[in-house]
Amino acid sequence: MKRRTFIALGATSPLFLRMDTHAREIPKDVWETIASVQDVLFPKTQHMPSAQEVNALFYLVSNSSSEYFDANDVELLIKGAFVFHQKFPDFWEKDTVSKNKILEIATKDDDLEKWLSRLIYYTLEAMFSDPIYGGNTHERGWNATLHVNGNPRPMQKYGRKA
Repeated sequence: MKRRTFIALGATSPLFLRMDTHAREIPKDVWETIASVQDVLFPKTQHMPSAQEVNALFYLVSNSSSEYFDANDVELLIKGAFVFHQKFPDFWEKDTVSKNKILEIATKDDDLEKWLSRLIYYTLEAMFSDPIYGGNTHERGWNATLHVNGNPRPMQKYGRKA
């Protein structure tokens, strides 16, 4: 294999793409899309806090930049937000009922359904993780479910990578 071919193949390999996605700054509009969808998926109810109240977006932003965060998930979140924004550009202008219908339509698309599923996963993780990780502000998720946290609690955000 010629050097030039090796470099071209190496630059387009999934490994290099994942490293590049993880290293670069994620555009603000991606986070705005994610926050808007989180607000609809997790609104405040009588018994549960909203995604905003548990600081779910901050949790995702701060943890996605960690070396421990799954690079494939970062890529999925970025691409999914981009595709969602492309397919539903007026999502933010709609009322709550219309936004829920849009989300229902989005679940019929395999890629968007996977994106929504991963977004729900991380929002729930933010709601119920230890506040040291940036979510579950004032332990609102725990308090809403009458959770009794275990001891000892984490002293730092991340341990050593295994």
